[in-house]
Amino acid sequence: MAGCQAVDSVVDYFGPRPESRLLALADAAATDALSLSGVDDHAAGLRSSQADALYAEITRLCGTDDAGNPPRSCEVERPTEANHAADSGEIMENAASATTEAADEVTVESRTLVTEQAIALNAWLPSDAPDIPELSQPEQKSAADLLSWEYEQVFGLDFARAYVGPEHEDKVDHRLAVHHRRIDALQDALARYGNIPQPESAYTSGEQELPHDSASALAFIDGLAEHDGRKWSAAATGAAQEESPDQEWVTWLIGIAAESHGMH
Repeated sequence: MAGCQAVDSVVDYFGPRPESRLLALADAAATDALSLSGVDDHAAGLRSSQADALYAEITRLCGTDDAGNPPRSCEVERPTEANHAADSGEIMENAASATTEAADEVTVESRTLVTEQAIALNAWLPSDAPDIPELSQPEQKSAADLLSWEYEQVFGLDFARAYVGPEHEDKVDHRLAVHHRRIDALQDALARYGNIPQPESAYTSGEQELPHDSASALAFIDGLAEHDGRKWSAAATGAAQEESPDQEWVTWLIGIAAESHGMH
């Protein structure tokens, strides 16, 4: 019996520990969920699900025994008390800021999860994307690819606009304005380095069939928005996973990805 206790003590002392930044994010999400409950249940649900995912990630990184339990050294206690702040907007803004900042600082294995959570939180907030930063050589290549992508989105939306009814034109025009703002930002950023890709005369529709009436045009536009969200999310998570990520670039990509998700 004493031998078992000694082994347990060794495991407790030398065993794996929760990744500190992940644990801080998880505890903050759990506390936010408690604070938002009854104030903004939708926001509370988002933060609760984010807390669950973060605690699950901590367990995954620590490993589990045959019964699915983590080592005792890696066990965590979820917060049980709320911070009684009435302003749900402030809670979500603080959560978005902290999660965005952590996206390129947590262990590499967890950066996709944290970046996706940062995107979801930023999509919640009515804020503009930050200014695009100075670009390194690899970032210039990524920016050029994203600029070509934006040209393609504008081509697709312009094509679809010809088929939607007048009642949907404002929606299409809003999306076109968003994409044109991105094009301007990317062109201005790349102009500093003397290399600005130009749009093609036409683009293929990829996986989607080109629209031929109002219903197919609306479905096509929704498909464009879904693919756009995936494209920018992938760019953000990819940048966060670099060996030496540029936080300003990651933050900008998260902001644009959040903007895309807000248009779904």
